[in-house]
Formats: sequence, structure tokens, C-alpha cells
Amino acid sequence: MSKPKKPKARDKAKQSTFRSLAPALAISLLIPLALFFAAEGCISFALSHPRLIPKGYALNLLRYYYANFERDIIQFSEACSRYDAGLFYTLKPGTCRFANREFNVEYNINSLGVRNDEAALDNSEIVVIGDSQAMGWAVGQEQKFSSLIGKLTGKKVLNTGVSSYGTAREMIMLDRVARGRLKYLIIQYADNDYEENRYFVDNNYRMNISSAEKYESVRRFHKDNTKYYPGKHILTLIKILRSPDISISDPVATPYRADEVDAFLQVLQKSRPDLRNLKIIVFEANPYATNDRTFLEYLKKQIKDPSYPDHIRNITVLDLGKELNADKYLTLDDHMNADGHRLIAERLTAVIQSMEGKK
Repeated sequence: MSKPKKPKARDKAKQSTFRSLAPALAISLLIPLALFFAAEGCISFALSHPRLIPKGYALNLLRYYYANFERDIIQFSEACSRYDAGLFYTLKPGTCRFANREFNVEYNINSLGVRNDEAALDNSEIVVIGDSQAMGWAVGQEQKFSSLIGKLTGKKVLNTGVSSYGTAREMIMLDRVARGRLKYLIIQYADNDYEENRYFVDNNYRMNISSAEKYESVRRFHKDNTKYYPGKHILTLIKILRSPDISISDPVATPYRADEVDAFLQVLQKSRPDLRNLKIIVFEANPYATNDRTFLEYLKKQIKDPSYPDHIRNITVLDLGKELNADKYLTLDDHMNADGHRLIAERLTAVIQSMEGKK
């Protein structure tokens, strides 16, 4: 019968060495992990307090991350939006809350699917069309420039602005509005309207709207893409920094396209709503205050062509490029703040009152 083997001295020494090194090994693993999540926390703090971020590369990098991997987009919010066969989406009637890093606001949405009360649908004198800037993306219901215009002029105003609409879909929405008492049409143009407008013109003045299934697919992708997981800030920023296809720079105005005004004017003339008896006012509001563009200059020149009908030649062009500056926008998000909306309301009210005085 063999005797049980005793542990060798060398094995005992190894065990003793491991026990003595274990705390040091644990610390060496925990320190990088702690530093990683400390950095994650610092980034989260910076995103929540964007005014503390130094201007330049650091701010532009976090803007890119926020816009592409974190920000909620209202048109894909289950609480605030719905599919629409003629427009791809509208806002969802009722009340919802829309929030991102720099704002948390309540949306009151009427049966048309726009951010206004139900009474505004009853033959308003002024209708505003536009995208998320006109919709009032980041401001309260009564802080929108359309609401302020109503208070300043005493007129009933309907705001049909919806996020990401180009002029073509804005006109489709306008066609759903009762226009019996309509006198003024205010158009908030944005540089990214061009692609939709050009498509509408090239597609024989029609919009081919994707299916409800496509909308739900895009909504799911957005939800998954913006979902947070531990370490997302650091890991995603590393990917951004390592990508050769991503350029981080200051926001710049989109260069004017040679046919941009032509596409815009064709949309106004070829869409279903009859604009002939309306006073049309056009101004531009772009992301991150990139309003130093020549679109309005070219628009002023082109509408002087005598071949255009009176309602086109009489368009009033309001250039706010110098006034609608960075102070009138949020820091991280690319939308106007309450000061921006107040400025626009005051300038548009002055234009309307001037027109009223001419009668």
C-alpha cells in the first residue's frame, strides 16, 4: 500500500507567492478599470454641462458623438410621433415629453399632428411652415416664435413645423390646413431642405413615401443606436477618433447649390396649396447658427424675374444671418434656444405690422 504524497516544498512556495501577489494583481487590474469608468463619468458630466466644454475640437467632438450616438430624435420617439402615409411621420396627437441633455419640454400636439392647440386649426390668419427649428425642438410650447408672434400681433397663428421636413413635405402638410382666413405664410427655410425639394421636382412633383414597416425599422435602429451601456462614451469616442472617414471641425454653412432657389420656388408653385392671395415671408434658420449663406441673396435676385407670378415676385425675404448667431442656439444641440425664438418673433412681427400698415 503506497503512502500519500506530501505537498512538495516548491508547491507550497508557489502558493505562498501567489497569495502575497494577489492583492497587487487585483489592484493592478482595478486601477485601469477605475480610471476607465472615471473617464466615462467625466464625459457624462461634460455632456450634461456642455457650457463647461472648451470651444474647439473638444466641443466639436462631443457634439458629433451626441448628435450621432446619443440624442433622441423626436420623429422616431414612440411617445411623440407616428407613421403617416403621406408624410412618413407626423407628431402624435396628445401630450408627450421630449428631452435631451440641454432641455426637457412638454409637447402639446393637435389632431393634425403638429405642435399647436386644436383651436389653431380653425382658419388661422398666419401659418408657419418649417422643420425642427420652427417646431420649437428645444423650447416650451409658449416660447416658440410662432406662439410669440400670436401674442405680439393678436392674430391666430398655426405652426405646422415638423422635424426634418423639407419645403415639399411642408407644403403637403399645409394642404391639410383650412386656409379660408389665411393671409400670411411664414416659411422657415433650412439648408437641408434642398435634397427633399430637388427630389420632389425631379420626381414629377411627387413624394414617394416609404412604408410603415420602413418607419418602424428606422425607429428601432435609432433606439438601439442611442441606447446607453457601461463604457459607451469612451468606446464610441475611440471609434470616432480612429475612423478615417470622420472629420471633426467647427460647424460651417452649407455652400449654396446652383439650383437651390429654383428647386425651392418650383416646390412653392407646383405643390397643391394655392398661394396666390397670400403674403409670403421667407427666412433661414440652420443648425449651429450656420446662417451665413447666400441662399436668401439669390432668392431676392431670382424673384425679380417678371416671368414669375405676383405672389412669388412679392415674397418678403427676411435675412437674420447676422443676428441669429451662436448666442441664440444651444451649446451641444444644434437647435435654437428661447432667445433665438424671441428674436425671430420680434423681427417677423415687425414685418407683418409693416405690411398691415401698408393697407
